[in-house]
Amino acid sequence: MNFFDQLVIPPSSEQSLLLNLIQIISFTIFYPFTGMILGGTLLSLYFRSKAKKTGNNLYMKFSNDIIKYLAISRNAGFGLGILPVISITIVYAQFLYSSNIISVGVLFLSVLMFIISYTFIYRYKSSAETDSVISEIKNAGVDDKKLTEDVVSFEENIKTEVSSSGNSGLWLLILSVFLFIGGTTIASNMNYWADAKTVFSVFINTSVWLNFIYFFVTSLAISGGAILFFFFSWQGGIKIENNEYKDLVLKHSVNIALFFSLLQPLFLFLSFLILPTESYSSSVFIFAGLAFISILFVCNFLYAIIRNSDVKFAGWVFAVMLLTFMFVSAKNQYAFSNAIKPHTLVVNAKADEKLKEMMPKKEAAEVSGEDIYKSRCAACHKFDTKLVGPPYQETLPKYGDDVKKLAGFIYNPVKVNPEYPAMPNQGLKMKEAEAVAKYLLEKYKNK
Repeated sequence: MNFFDQLVIPPSSEQSLLLNLIQIISFTIFYPFTGMILGGTLLSLYFRSKAKKTGNNLYMKFSNDIIKYLAISRNAGFGLGILPVISITIVYAQFLYSSNIISVGVLFLSVLMFIISYTFIYRYKSSAETDSVISEIKNAGVDDKKLTEDVVSFEENIKTEVSSSGNSGLWLLILSVFLFIGGTTIASNMNYWADAKTVFSVFINTSVWLNFIYFFVTSLAISGGAILFFFFSWQGGIKIENNEYKDLVLKHSVNIALFFSLLQPLFLFLSFLILPTESYSSSVFIFAGLAFISILFVCNFLYAIIRNSDVKFAGWVFAVMLLTFMFVSAKNQYAFSNAIKPHTLVVNAKADEKLKEMMPKKEAAEVSGEDIYKSRCAACHKFDTKLVGPPYQETLPKYGDDVKKLAGFIYNPVKVNPEYPAMPNQGLKMKEAEAVAKYLLEKYKNK
């Protein structure tokens, strides 16, 4: 048993079904948001670099706006990024219980790196916003020389902070994503398990690299769609008074979204080629087909925006992209579940064993004839006094020592003496009836 097996419990067959659903939901949240953060940070740094080279302040504004809107907020980063990846990792640890492969360790390492990279990226976001404010102050033409010198000095510090935090966050995030993709890819193919004992095995696996490039492509596609959505659709879009800036945003966002969306069907097809044959099922093909159809819708919406120069489909582009992520997540989870089914059966069996250990069978308590007599019989019968029924000293002699015969009557009473009402059936089990009969005969003998 490895260290991570001590942190989780193996799931039962019923729990496995629930965990699969949790994984689909978690991936549907995690993948698009992480893609937005990755693509948004990359594009923001790219346009910041382009602004420095060309001297075009519109590129700098675009850079600041991209990270401002696509990173959303620290709370969003925690709720849509960190929490889902933690949930995904814990569920993988349950599914891969006692497998002794590197995947779970790699996933936990990626979680730590995600947290660190998000810290740098949100520092970059804050610094970029501050840099944007400073630029506006300078453009306003402040006359106070002292204030201008302070602003310039502060601006240099901010620019250094922007550059260092942005690049550090981006490269850490790329490495985090690669490790995460590596862990999930190896986990999804039992053919890799025998050799997947070190982190090095992740870096030399061609399937890992293919899935990583696939995610990188989808990240840039969702980033382009997110720019369209947040700039032109969400709550009416942001107010862009400069038409030149609006054209720049529209041109780059649509081109990025369309180009990388067109690449997705190719990688969707290639992702099938690297799956083990055990992964295939009707559900996998259905969700893959739905993902392909949704990609076609995205491309059509983007083409309509280009053709008509109208952003009314911006919201639809982003919404259908999210739908695509959901279909792909479902496809991947069904493929994973099918591929590791032999291991899942073993894990489910271990779950049943642990449940038996935690809840051992209680020894059957001895049936007390005296207790049953006091609770069921004493209200109507006494040994030497007539109550509702006849006294026992009149009825027990005919049974002698035959416990079975008396128990049979107690178990299924019939009317015998017309002077007394019929004895109601007490609903006793035969074992209980025998205990009462034995108690009555023994007590009668001792009188």
